[in-house]
Amino acid sequence: MRYITAVFALLSCLVTAGAMARDYPAHPIRWLVPYPPGGGADNVARVVTQRLSRTLGQPIVVDNRPGGNTIIGTQALLSAARDGYTVMNTAEQIAVNAALYPGLKYSAQRDLDFVALLVRTPLLLLARRDLPVSDVAGLFAYMKERGDRLTTYGSWGQGGMNHLTMEALAARVGVHPTHVPFPGAAPAMRDLLGGQIDLYFSDPATALPHLRTGKLKVLLVSTRERLPYLPDVPTVHESGYPGFDMYSWQGVLAPKGIPPRVLKTLAAAIRETLQQPEVDKELRERGFIPDPGTPEQFRAFFLRSQAELGDIVRRRNIRIQ
Repeated sequence: MRYITAVFALLSCLVTAGAMARDYPAHPIRWLVPYPPGGGADNVARVVTQRLSRTLGQPIVVDNRPGGNTIIGTQALLSAARDGYTVMNTAEQIAVNAALYPGLKYSAQRDLDFVALLVRTPLLLLARRDLPVSDVAGLFAYMKERGDRLTTYGSWGQGGMNHLTMEALAARVGVHPTHVPFPGAAPAMRDLLGGQIDLYFSDPATALPHLRTGKLKVLLVSTRERLPYLPDVPTVHESGYPGFDMYSWQGVLAPKGIPPRVLKTLAAAIRETLQQPEVDKELRERGFIPDPGTPEQFRAFFLRSQAELGDIVRRRNIRIQ
């Protein structure tokens, strides 16, 4: 009798899961962002979820859970039901955390489902307005003359792409500026504007308003190609460091084990949304490059990125401060 009861319970769960998957989504979706409001990930979340809610026919609630280099947001994701109603829009820090935190309690590739890559983002090297340099050559000459460790640069968190981009560039040049991590892009930008730090690799969406008003200056772009909306800003590649090509990225993750049909539905809806002309246009105007793909493509991309960025962490001996 106990055996029959257990089998019946299992079949009931399977039928319920199948019905849930067919009806997905039947109620609002929670979209976690493991960063404060106002930064690049929050910008993308607001643009994408507004249109994605129309595609899916349900509201999507953006829930900012900053702190701990995405760990706080990731823990909230891992504690959520595995039903596709809680997902997380994160940047590359989640791929770097395995190298930064040897004792991390979870594994991204083991404990998370990869839903979709969202965007790639070129980074702009910004300098406070009164820093006495106008180009990359002048910057590194200035750093070497006054002592490179006296030059400070901010990041949106330990292991964020703007942190690792600066470290990769500093390794090519042979300097060691002092890193000042912040709990997100908005507080880092505030301190750059206030002159408390000297440099910051920023996503274009955050940087462009301050460049237009002349409150900051831009020295270079991190990708191999120049940006069409900043045609006079040189790349690292053409500034004497050939082959340099780094960018931030964002993707959507879910707790491991959501029903396959739900995963397929959500991934397809995100791809469809990113391919809508108005969404593509708005993201590009904010400096983000839409990069829709399949869950399998995102997982492969994530694993490559994790290996490459982990290598920078180890070579530059980056430790949590």
